[in-house]
Amino acid sequence: MRRSMTATFLGVVASLVIASSALAHECTNASKSDPAAGAQVLIDETTGAILWITEGLQTRLDQGVVDPATGAGFHGLIAFDATGDGVADYSTWIDVGPDGEVPLVAQLSGPACRGVTNLFIYFTECLGG
Repeated sequence: MRRSMTATFLGVVASLVIASSALAHECTNASKSDPAAGAQVLIDETTGAILWITEGLQTRLDQGVVDPATGAGFHGLIAFDATGDGVADYSTWIDVGPDGEVPLVAQLSGPACRGVTNLFIYFTECLGG
């Protein structure tokens, strides 16, 4: 039961991340040498499999603080493995900052490939996607 609740929660979060990046609402820190640093979970982007989850997030899921069906109650950093090697390739914040996101002006203020930057810009300009 616990694993299915976790999978459901992360599926919802992954959907939000994918939709958010398309709408240019979420961001990453392009200067971070380890995208997994500070993340609460690492998800395989291709399969949606949970590669690891912090004990704290697992506890909050078990206690019902984080709703696995809606993602309500989750605030923090999620890392993604895009290459299937078990290592985080990028991370993004979920429900962090004013109104639940890092302000767009902050995402667009600095250089595209350094510091906090919008995921859409990161993928298109920094990774050449």
